[in-house]
Amino acid sequence: MNYSGGLFIKPNNQDSNGNIWQDILSSDAKFNLIRIHNNSQLRTQYMRRRTQLMRENSMKFKERDDVQTIRKNYLNLRTQILEAKYGHNLDKTSVNSFSLNKSKSKAQSVDSMSSNLEWKENFTRKLNTFNNMSNVLNPKNSYLHSSKESLNSNTKSIISRPNYEETFNCAGVHHVFENHKKDVTRVMFANNDKSLLATCSLDGTLVICQVIPSPATTIYKLEGHQAGIMDMQWSTTNDLIVTASLDGTSRVWQVTKGTCMRVLRDTLNAQVFCCCFLPLNENMIFTGNSKGLIQVYNLSTGLIVNKNCLQKVIGKVQAMCFDSTGSNLWVGDDTGSITSFQFNAYTLKLNKTKKIISNNGYSITSLSYKNLNSKESALLVNAMPNFLLLYKLINSDIQSIRLRKRIPIKQNENLLKSTFCPVINKRQQNGSLVCTGSEDNNVYIYDMDYDESPLITKLQQHTHPVMDVTLNYDQSLLASGDKSGIVIVWKMNNQS
Repeated sequence: MNYSGGLFIKPNNQDSNGNIWQDILSSDAKFNLIRIHNNSQLRTQYMRRRTQLMRENSMKFKERDDVQTIRKNYLNLRTQILEAKYGHNLDKTSVNSFSLNKSKSKAQSVDSMSSNLEWKENFTRKLNTFNNMSNVLNPKNSYLHSSKESLNSNTKSIISRPNYEETFNCAGVHHVFENHKKDVTRVMFANNDKSLLATCSLDGTLVICQVIPSPATTIYKLEGHQAGIMDMQWSTTNDLIVTASLDGTSRVWQVTKGTCMRVLRDTLNAQVFCCCFLPLNENMIFTGNSKGLIQVYNLSTGLIVNKNCLQKVIGKVQAMCFDSTGSNLWVGDDTGSITSFQFNAYTLKLNKTKKIISNNGYSITSLSYKNLNSKESALLVNAMPNFLLLYKLINSDIQSIRLRKRIPIKQNENLLKSTFCPVINKRQQNGSLVCTGSEDNNVYIYDMDYDESPLITKLQQHTHPVMDVTLNYDQSLLASGDKSGIVIVWKMNNQS
């Protein structure tokens, strides 16, 4: 049958009735204006998706002789459905090319459907699929459920204040990488570099890719770890990457050569879950292990700096990040604790300063820090199960930290990651734009400063839980990795 998800395809060998395709689009456009008249972003997203599906499937059916008949049947029936649902609000002048009146279209639809029972059954199935598209048209409810009732409700505008449509609307899939055999645990673009992307996985490999210019290519697939890689980070100059592995080691890789330059062995031979460079002095590397121990290594020697740099938390260290100065280290564990440490780069001492309980017993799986402005900074947290949290600090004072926003996401089993979106213009300078993966197989972008409608957009292409997300520095590309080992690179609307 010549449709995909209820969407019919225009053949390349267009005949005199080929303009029916334009009539279908016109009808849908009028439908959108009525249903979501106050949200141009949703209208654009819906029409773009319909057009994309038609274009992708057009070649499959170009030899079919019954395409126009099927399209006429579809157009007649769809017109009746829209008129029945919305009365006569549809502008008849916009669809006068249908050459239909209501009684005539009914008769034609009944006759054509009676003559082709198979078409009727397939159309009904596809119509049900369309009715369940509330997760696209009403993203505010999509992470909870999809229902026919959400199509009948008045959809509120997702973006009520700043209009991020041009920045965060997805313009399509740029490339799909299939370099990994198991869960992708981290995806990270290089610092201030549009083109370099690194990914790591539970299959124990680190992959470095060049995503632009097209075609995207894999530069290195680096092996050496004897178990899965849980975390990684680029150095500021992008010449090094540090990885943390379940094999009890961290490794430092030279990006330009594609070789391992240093192996850092855990002092307790425990699984290493997270790692990071010290800002402003990347000769020091911090790691956290499954026994709650935080360790600081000297990259030049590969050894622990000194005993003053050993600290311990109650649970398994699953996430860590520094503030921009490198003086405050934030650590999250599987008991739900977020602990702040202060590091003195001169005395090489690491001191515990404060513990924050985000949710007692909840597992912290991701931490990200960002300066919002000269007076305020923020800490983004994934807390399992099912929460994305934003903490704010005044002047980076750990004593003034407070919970600013709590958003429910689907996360019950996996160590999902989230990230702040880069600031690319003054309009976003004071905002809290964040991006996160989810176990419902989607990527979400939120503006955490808005209480009523924080969701900006949702990307739907993965078939497995999305483990991590990242954007390059100008937000022209977004990359996401899932539990099946797939990495998708998305083109955003502001791509040059």
